[in-house]
Amino acid sequence: GRILPVLEVKNLRTFYFTEKGVLKAVDGINLSLEKGEVLGLAGESGCGKSTIMLSIINLVPSPGRIVGGEVLFDGKNLVKKSDKEMMKIRWKRISLVFQEAMGAFDPLYTIGDQILEAINYHQKISKEESIKRVGNLLEMVGIDGTRGKDYPYEFSGGMLQRALIAMALACNPDV
Repeated sequence: GRILPVLEVKNLRTFYFTEKGVLKAVDGINLSLEKGEVLGLAGESGCGKSTIMLSIINLVPSPGRIVGGEVLFDGKNLVKKSDKEMMKIRWKRISLVFQEAMGAFDPLYTIGDQILEAINYHQKISKEESIKRVGNLLEMVGIDGTRGKDYPYEFSGGMLQRALIAMALACNPDV
C-alpha cells in the first residue's frame, strides 16, 4: 500500500488583516511530505514561503491568521491545536530554520544556552549530556563546539545560519 505522509497540507489559507485590507499570503496551498522525503519551497521574496512554514507550526504572527485548510501531522490537524499543545511539537517533532538567523536568536543569551533550552524542554537527559550534545551539534554544522559559549553578535551571518540548523536538529525532529 501507499505510505501515508508524515505531513500533509490541504487547502491552507493564511491571511494578514491590515488597515489597508486583507493580504492573502497563502491561498489554497496543498503539499505532502513522506518519511525520508525532501521538499523545497522556492519563490520570489514576499510570495508566502515563510508564511506557509509558520502556518505549519501554527506560529503565524499577528495580524495574520490561518483562515482555512488543514495541516495534518501524523493524521492530526495542527491548525486546531492550542499553543501549549504545539509547544510539545515544535523543535521536537517539527523544526524550522528561519531565513533571518540574526533575528532568530536572542542577543542576551549564548548560542549554546539557546540550543540547550530546546533540548532540555523536550528531552530528559543530564546537563552534561545536553552540553555535550550542543558541542556535537555545532561541530556537525561546521562550527567549533566550544563556540556555544559565544553570543549571537560574535557570529557571522553564515555561522548563525548554521547554528540555527544545529538548533533545528537538536531534538532529531521528524520534519
